[in-house]
Amino acid sequence: MRRNRAAVAVACAAAFVVGLTACSTGGSVGSNSSGTVHLVFQQFDPAAEVTGLQSTVSKWNKLHPDIQVDMQTLSPSNPQQLAREANSGSGPDVVQVPYANVAFLAQPKILLPLNSLMKKYPLAHGTGDLLAKDMVTFDGKMWAVPWTADTMALVYRPSALTAAGISSPPATWGELASDATAISKQSGGKTAGFCFGASGSATAAQWFAINYYMWNHGHGFVKKDSAGSWVTDITQSQLTSTIDYFNGLFVSGATPQSFQSVNDYTDPSIANGLANGSCAMTYAPPQTFQTLVKTAGDKVTTAPMPGGLKDGSTHLGGRGLAINRNAKHPQQAWEFIQYLMSPATFKTYEQYPASKSTLKSLTVPKNQDGFVQQLPHSVSFGRYIGSNMPVVSMQQLVNQQFSAVYSGQSSSSRAATAILSGLKAGIGG
Repeated sequence: MRRNRAAVAVACAAAFVVGLTACSTGGSVGSNSSGTVHLVFQQFDPAAEVTGLQSTVSKWNKLHPDIQVDMQTLSPSNPQQLAREANSGSGPDVVQVPYANVAFLAQPKILLPLNSLMKKYPLAHGTGDLLAKDMVTFDGKMWAVPWTADTMALVYRPSALTAAGISSPPATWGELASDATAISKQSGGKTAGFCFGASGSATAAQWFAINYYMWNHGHGFVKKDSAGSWVTDITQSQLTSTIDYFNGLFVSGATPQSFQSVNDYTDPSIANGLANGSCAMTYAPPQTFQTLVKTAGDKVTTAPMPGGLKDGSTHLGGRGLAINRNAKHPQQAWEFIQYLMSPATFKTYEQYPASKSTLKSLTVPKNQDGFVQQLPHSVSFGRYIGSNMPVVSMQQLVNQQFSAVYSGQSSSSRAATAILSGLKAGIGG
């Protein structure tokens, strides 16, 4: 959906003269004089990671001369910009949307509800085949269709486990702690048993492991009670025990103290450590693992996270496909979306599909089995969405308090009290 560029240029020049904000060239066009429909598909992954997706779009254009699609990249995802464009009557026709952003775009109706299109032109396997529907459905309507799915899987070096006399990756959190400790001790500290980003940063990756541990033990941070009110979902003693578990990884030597300053699973201390043998185990999403394989080769592989085959013990992330409410050709946009959801797309696009049937049909390298086994059991962070406290605020609170215990600035009991107090204030505000 692009406006006439000459007209846009004139408008932008006039806007500059009078001191208005800059104009966008991402507006809408309909059919041209030849009757061809032109659509703009906007995605946010870096160009180097989507060569396979571009191939899929190019194939579509060859097969559908009457519906031509221009794939554009806006990295990173910027829902505010999409909202501004939609409110001005422009923007892309089809847009890739992180699941966490769908609610933001659905409430002001930036997106087009898909229910009518799905009823008239149903998906091959129906909506029951899709993961993460809770993240794209609001007020009884689907505002995006789940497209890709990802989660964290355990990433490990089999040789490091074997050297410590461990025959298989840990299947429980207890086994993870004992195996990681054994690896660190057996190697004399040369190989860290378990490496993870444990900093107090608001975005530190320890957030995922902490939730996985709690969910696997039947707890969460917040939930809706039977009356529909938001309440905390963990007791003081349960939260203290959770903090003690992660702090125990540092106390036992399973995780070196240096990882208290590491933020993310992409940090060189983790990525290089898995490649050179100074780290035995970590966790990471599919794209990070695929990047790691390019340097570590067959030295690394994956397995489900501890408890990862128990429903609801790991998170489900990914992206949906949505249609701009301003799209002049929603039927053709929906046809293109259905094409992107087909198995053919995922033969070249290095993502996992949010369709269970498509996921089963894929042939993936054996070293990615951990992701494939775990994804059908994963559940989104939608369980936390809807209270007055944004998930990012919960993450910041939790990471700060856990980190304070690792560094000796707080006790696990005080940290648990601070977290519960912050959660109650946040959800009750």
